[in-house]
Amino acid sequence: MVPQSKINEQNTQNPSLILQEIISEITDLSAEFEISSLTFSTAMHTLIPVENSVFDASTMYLWSDMRANEEIKKFKKEFPELATEFYKKTGTPIHNMSPFAKLLFFKNNSRLINETSKWLSLKSYLMAFFTGQEVEDFSVASASGLFNSEQLCWDKDILNFLGLAVEKLPKLVDTNSNFPILNTISGQLGLSKNTKIFVGASDGVLASYAGFIGTGSKVSLTLGTSGAVRYLTTDRTLSSDENTFCYYLSEKYWVVGGPSNNGGQVLEWASSIFYEDKKEIFLAIPICLERSPIGANGVIFLPYVNGERAPLWDGDVTALFSGISFQNNKSDFVRAICEGILFNLKLIYNLLNVKNEIIALSGGFFDIPNMDEEVASIFDTTCIKSDVNEPTFGAVMLSNDISYHNDLKENLIKANKEKSEKYLESYESFYKAYLSLVDEK
Repeated sequence: MVPQSKINEQNTQNPSLILQEIISEITDLSAEFEISSLTFSTAMHTLIPVENSVFDASTMYLWSDMRANEEIKKFKKEFPELATEFYKKTGTPIHNMSPFAKLLFFKNNSRLINETSKWLSLKSYLMAFFTGQEVEDFSVASASGLFNSEQLCWDKDILNFLGLAVEKLPKLVDTNSNFPILNTISGQLGLSKNTKIFVGASDGVLASYAGFIGTGSKVSLTLGTSGAVRYLTTDRTLSSDENTFCYYLSEKYWVVGGPSNNGGQVLEWASSIFYEDKKEIFLAIPICLERSPIGANGVIFLPYVNGERAPLWDGDVTALFSGISFQNNKSDFVRAICEGILFNLKLIYNLLNVKNEIIALSGGFFDIPNMDEEVASIFDTTCIKSDVNEPTFGAVMLSNDISYHNDLKENLIKANKEKSEKYLESYESFYKAYLSLVDEK
């Protein structure tokens, strides 16, 4: 039996199962539609060790795999100047989510880094299957912690530190690159031999781009199981505190922001405590927000149930309730949890120094009635609920070099100024508790 604290250390998937699912879906689509091109949007921070044949690989490490947590803490403590240098080169925060962290773990704890002939991501794995080319786009590479995003190449100093030969990594290409499909694969999938395979980019930056194209907003807030705040910019922008990422999208754009581990899954956790099942809380939230005033009658919740990436970048940090008294009830706790999740995202938003921008909202969290209005008041800015923040939409726009955008003037969600003032007071209490937590670290 795996101890609860160790479960996330073994967070892997089998890439061949993902490939088989993609093959099945494309085959079904090609029977109904004429397909001229395919574009890939894949998750960031994946790492696939290849010993012999690429398609014999059976393990893919995910961002949520925490086996490198202690190794990264040790690295930042023993080599703080090097950690800063690596962040400045890559734009990737030094955290156990990255392939850099996994490779550092393997370097110091196993023979895998020497015995492996290739290290791929899900993107380069898929490109190898469809085109025969082991290529990685600049976007996925820029989230690896191995990619010099100023020079657009694998960073020699980082690879030397890891003892990793550049030949073991895929060839780098820009996000608008395309390749012909292999004849054997086109026949297998019922596709034309003239089908183009676009390498695409990572899901996070494509979601940001999709939001911009669909709404005209350069700022997006996504809140599903986890969360993220992203800002589309024309400049490579790094944080002096190393607490935001800066990932490549295209020659024109970069995406700056921060991801949170703690979104809807925190609500599911809370629902398992306060209700009969993990979904009931989503129906109860509107009622609880009516019964409990802004500020939750003094209850403060730091939502770090699953450790945290931005703004703390600490896999060991835990959640915390404070300000609890006999007067508090279940509705106060539910409101405090909702406020804690959103206040944490406001912390990330404030790190971006964005002014006078509409925020495009997406994700299952905003299926909760009136939650978009609460967010507008918490952030004290205009928001728009977007249905076009999907990475696949961004991938199509990118591969077709479409950069015009809608400038939606309707369906805007305005902040309620009276609520904003009350939320600001509650946020300040949350921020004090957050600073106390930081001081204890």
